[in-house]
Formats: sequence, C-alpha cells, structure tokens
Amino acid sequence: MKRASYIVHCTSYIIILYVGFLLTGCRDKLEPPVDPTPQPRAEVERTVIVYMAGDNSLSSVIRKDTAEMIKGKDMIPEDVNFIIFLDDKQHKPAIFELSAKSGMQLWKQYEEELCSTDSLTMLEVLCEIEHYFPARHYGIAFGSHASGWVPERTSSRRNTFGKDETYTSGKLEMEIPVLRDVLAQLPKFDYIFFDACFMQCIEVAYELRNVTNYMVGSPAEIPGPGAPYDKIINALCGGDAKGIVEGYDSGYPEGIYSGVLLSCIDCTKLEELAQATGQLLTPHYMEHNEPLATGFQIYCNDLSKYTYCCDMRTTMCRLLSEEDYAAWMEVFDQAVPLYTLSNTNTWYAKLCSDPRVADPECYGGVSMFVPMEKYKAYGWNKDFQKTSWYTATGWEHTGW
Repeated sequence: MKRASYIVHCTSYIIILYVGFLLTGCRDKLEPPVDPTPQPRAEVERTVIVYMAGDNSLSSVIRKDTAEMIKGKDMIPEDVNFIIFLDDKQHKPAIFELSAKSGMQLWKQYEEELCSTDSLTMLEVLCEIEHYFPARHYGIAFGSHASGWVPERTSSRRNTFGKDETYTSGKLEMEIPVLRDVLAQLPKFDYIFFDACFMQCIEVAYELRNVTNYMVGSPAEIPGPGAPYDKIINALCGGDAKGIVEGYDSGYPEGIYSGVLLSCIDCTKLEELAQATGQLLTPHYMEHNEPLATGFQIYCNDLSKYTYCCDMRTTMCRLLSEEDYAAWMEVFDQAVPLYTLSNTNTWYAKLCSDPRVADPECYGGVSMFVPMEKYKAYGWNKDFQKTSWYTATGWEHTGW
C-alpha cells in the first residue's frame, strides 16, 4: 500500500509539473520495460542511480564512463542495485543494470528519443527506477554539461544543469529549482554527485539542501573524461560522499589533465552556514556598497563566460576581520568537511584561461556569487535575487 500510494503521488506531480513549467516540445512517451511484466525487486540496502544526460558533445565520453563502471563492477555488493540511465547521440535512451555477478545488462530500451533534461522525462525515469529497485538508501550521480545556478539563457552557453540536443527546436537545459522539484518527489538521497562543471556552488547546494544529505562536485571546470568511475564505484555503493571526492581526486592529474577541484558539502549544515555568512558578509555590502574584489579567487577570468564563480572561503578571508573569519570558519568546516586541491594548485580548464588557485591557504572548494556593478549588463545580479541563498542570507537588505 505504501508503494502504491507513492506511485500515485508521483503521477499526480507529473501533471503538476506539466502545467507549472509548461515544458512541452521535449516530451516523449515512455516504452514498457524489456521484460513485459517486470516486478519490483526485493528491498536492498542501497540503490545507486547514474543519470547520464549525454545527448550532446559528451556523448563519446559517457560511453567511456560506462566502460569504467563495468571495469569496477566487482566492487558492487550484492545488497546494492547499480542502475544506469544512458542517453547519448548514438543510441536511443536505455536503462541498464550493472552487477558483479551479471555485468551490464539492458533492463529497458526506449524505442523513441527522450529529452533527458526535461523535468517530466527525468521524473518518470527516476520514479520507475525507484519503484522497481527499492532500497533503504539512495544515491544519485548526474553526468552532463553544467554551469551552476545561473538560469537558462537561450542566446548563450549558460545551461545550469544538463544539455540535450535531441530536438532541432532548441537545446533544452534544466534550471536548478526545476531539478529540486523533481528530486523532491523521490526518497531523500544520501548524496548527489555532479560529474559536471561548476555545480559545487553554495547557491545550488542550498537549493538542494532538503533533497540530499551530501553534495559532491567541482566549483570549476572538470577534466573532459570526468570521474574515474572504476575508482569511485566502491564509494558510490557505500554512500560514502567523502570517498567519492578522494577516489575522483586520485585519478588526476592524468595526461593532459592537470588536476581537478572537488569538495563535499554537508547539506544538513547549510542553514547554519547561511546564517553565519549573511551575518558577517552582508554588512560589507550595505547601501549598495561594493568592496574592492582584490584577491577574490575566481573560477573563470573571462567576463563573457563564468566570472560569477568566486571561491566562497577566499572571499570571506579577504573581507572579514581575523576574528570574524575564524568564527565563520568554524561553521564552514562543519558544512564543507572535505575539499581537495592538486599539488600544482591548478585545474584543467577549456573555457577559461589561467586556471590557478592563487591563495591555497584560503581555498575552500565551493563557489559563491558576489554581486558587482559590472555584472549588471549580464543580468546576473537580478538572477541572484531569485535564489533561495539570496533570501536566506539577507542580501535583500543590502540594496543589491
């Protein structure tokens, strides 16, 4: 009865999403599973979902990611379901089950194209996986292009999470509040792992704070091949968010890829971090004041792309008094228990030049937006006002 009521709730929400977001034009009918009469499995300890939105320039990369998963399959315990939704340019979307015993097996093949960044499609896929592969705990990994919290702009490359190029009418991308609303219809995740650029920003983490315990990702660009899945599959299966960071970090530098920046955010501590940040940071911006941004660590130095990404800890280090910074760091360390930095103080970047951490002592592995007058032309300051983080930290009282 509990399972049945959940499916009804999920179906009702699909209708709400359709009306609320009006996301038409990227919506296809889901075909039945390969097994014409599938039955839900017995409940296990954990279901790991890998959601690969790769119908874009990453198509060949995500196929290599699945090969890495197969390489690491022997680390998948018997009490873990490891389920992969794969959407790329070469094939119709499909759902696979990976296990140590049977390897990678097709569980469902879609006969028509889907748009993996459409909210209705994502919700139906995830609800179906949750229904047929029930577990006491869930973890999810997302792979695609991304740019953090900035809303979709059809005339630019900014794409928040995901990009699906299936439809000639446009490249549909998913904004973070939409992703939040989709994930809110599922059991709370132990972790959300973003194998995508720029997603480890405080604005995204705060938006998703109620749908996951931990968030793992990078505040900057990530190497083209993404995560070395054979090195993190054990952590994915164990619900070990810190282990995902450590395993990912161990794969770089590798060849032309100089390094990767990563961190783990404890979303259960974000209310305290929002309160401390707002209390100590916003007084420096009252009455539309704009302190000199000298020494801010930015994750891209090209104003036309991603300059809004500044390292959160470095920003606070530059603006606060020594006493206030020490008090804030006590809260930050609780909310961000792990962040990594390569021994070269650099990371791989394709879009942005000079990918270098100038002040490793203040680096924190999480980005934060700081409004500036020069951002007005790009609309970033107004976009920032729409985030939950803006409200939670009291930015509205500053005039920004």
